[in-house]
Amino acid sequence: MRQLAVGVVAAWVSAALATPACALASTPVPTNMDLMVETTKAVVDDALAELGDEESGLSAEAPVLIEAQSKHDANWLVEHLLIEALLERGFKVSVDAASAGQSGVRLTYRIIDLGISGWSGLMGGSVSRECRVTINIRVNGLADGTLRVQHEASKRLRDRIPKNRLEILQNSNYDFADTELEEQSWGKFIEPAIVTTLLGSLVYLFFSNR
Repeated sequence: MRQLAVGVVAAWVSAALATPACALASTPVPTNMDLMVETTKAVVDDALAELGDEESGLSAEAPVLIEAQSKHDANWLVEHLLIEALLERGFKVSVDAASAGQSGVRLTYRIIDLGISGWSGLMGGSVSRECRVTINIRVNGLADGTLRVQHEASKRLRDRIPKNRLEILQNSNYDFADTELEEQSWGKFIEPAIVTTLLGSLVYLFFSNR
């Protein structure tokens, strides 16, 4: 069984999410990945708290095999945070089905929704940023495959960042954490105003010529 120490997992996550020094030096604002890690960690903690040791069969004496239910670019992040959280709670963790044996449980996860959205006003120099993460977690017995318990956890974290920092807070290596920015434009307000003015003029001309 391949067991991972909390320190090793933390080092992997820290290395993977390393932010360029110039970005850290220029702004104290959390990067997109900082926000994504914080949100995902909160979801993982909520999900594990809801599973319940007795109902799920989770036991400090038996291994917990971690597997993804489906492919996603952010699976590595969820897996590392799950492993870290389980180890902190005193569980034995494995990511190798061949060495996990049949005495423990299989914990599988699926990312249902994960992303960052942003909204920018017409005149403001800031962007409202929201990170959303929804994960489904299932626990099955390794010996019989019986579904013990499943839970879907969701979390949203919001903040506001300077608009001119938007690009530097992103990381090209992690597209899933790019900000999906929705910007308002003057056209949204000008076009209805033009239509209203034209209609008003036509109505005026119609009645003035009668």
